[in-house]
Amino acid sequence: MRLASLLGVLALFLAGCSSNVDSHKYYKFSVTSNGNPAQLSASKQRVYIDTISILGAANQQALIQYTDENQVNIANFHYWAEHPKNMLAQATNTYLANEGINAIPLSYAGDDLEKHLTLKIVVHEFAGHYNDGAVLKGNWYIYRHHKRSKVLHSSRAFSLSSSLENNGFEPLIAAHKNNWLLLMKDVAQQLHQPNYE
Repeated sequence: MRLASLLGVLALFLAGCSSNVDSHKYYKFSVTSNGNPAQLSASKQRVYIDTISILGAANQQALIQYTDENQVNIANFHYWAEHPKNMLAQATNTYLANEGINAIPLSYAGDDLEKHLTLKIVVHEFAGHYNDGAVLKGNWYIYRHHKRSKVLHSSRAFSLSSSLENNGFEPLIAAHKNNWLLLMKDVAQQLHQPNYE
């Protein structure tokens, strides 16, 4: 009798755990490679991609929503599949490579930074908003390396928002991706200018 009771409690516990797992959702957006990246010559300017910095509440895997001017909702069951700074770094590398820009993660630079560029992106806001949809704010910085130091070449603040096509987290993820693609388009246009070559 006691064994049957223990088995019954164990079965209820396992059923509760399995239903809990099903309620968690994980999201990721990625930029797909176009399959034919532009041929990059060895002499072409390199851009080293520094780690994407995310400041504030969005620096975590749970999705963030601004519910009011001074209130933040941190999702209990909706998460990025990986830390967003890693996802955004991958999307940045793929987008720039698709644009024919020789983009390399900074961790692979070694001592070969001289006369090359480094792109640093600092994100201040990366969240959903009930009125503005997906919100992306921050700054990007492009540095040129010279004699073992880096000099700021250019920088720009960005403030992007994309409305949601429908309510829900999946439309929010699509709007976040749209914002990142708009940011990447701006960065790529800067890097294609003659004074960056």
